[in-house]
Amino acid sequence: MKIKKLALLTVFSLLLAGCNGKTTTNQTQKTANPAATKILINELALKDRPFTVLVPHNSGKIFTFYTQNADKANSATVDLEYQSGDLLKGARTTLETPIANPNVKAIVLGSCSTGGKCTFDTDLKSGTMKFKLTFPGEQVTHLLKGDFTFVTGQTNLPDGKVIFEPAKTKTKSVDSYILTNSFGLPKPIDKDIALYPIVISSTGEKNIVGTLTVNQSGVTSAMIYDGTTYQTLKYTESNGSLTFKIDQKPWSQSATITRDDIKGTQEQTTLYLVGPIVLVK
Repeated sequence: MKIKKLALLTVFSLLLAGCNGKTTTNQTQKTANPAATKILINELALKDRPFTVLVPHNSGKIFTFYTQNADKANSATVDLEYQSGDLLKGARTTLETPIANPNVKAIVLGSCSTGGKCTFDTDLKSGTMKFKLTFPGEQVTHLLKGDFTFVTGQTNLPDGKVIFEPAKTKTKSVDSYILTNSFGLPKPIDKDIALYPIVISSTGEKNIVGTLTVNQSGVTSAMIYDGTTYQTLKYTESNGSLTFKIDQKPWSQSATITRDDIKGTQEQTTLYLVGPIVLVK
């Protein structure tokens, strides 16, 4: 009987040893996995962030994605989600490598079949842009995440911090605007900024006129980029709410875009931008 008990104990001990050995191996494998999939959200330094905007088009069928200084990245993907009426729509594009600087893409506001027939979204309101970037020598993915809004359909960014109310006009021809968090700056500044850079893009060259309200405390001054340099921008402040009276001529950037909604036709276009507006701590 003692011999049988001893044999059973020996077998049980070996089974335990085998189980423990297997568990240790799994733990070792989990520990050894590199953190290559780690995503850092909005942690990329301002100086390294690409200046990125969305610009409306006169057709209302596309908008233009424009990014500057993204060429340091070895991969970049853009995901857009936006509200069309009660529906959530989306688009994705991957920037070809090596990444051109600047990089410009026309994005269809809708969908097109392989035969070239397109349907377009209407009643556009607001959305979110996610810009994924990887850099040489880094084992992380940087995700820049920010809001934009089609001002005709919704005057405020989804986070509620920025509102642009265009001035009323009697003219029948009214430019379309997109209000955007531009992530980065076209030119660096040696300042600590609050919130994020703000850009208003337009379909036309006329002055952009209206009231910009920004809900942000801790701001000591504001500047606006005019296409060449940063100028002081005046505002009034009340209980952490800043009010800017905007009457600014846009600066412009020429670009060539490919119209997927017109079977890949190339088109010369001009992008009209006011800003970025930068809030200084």
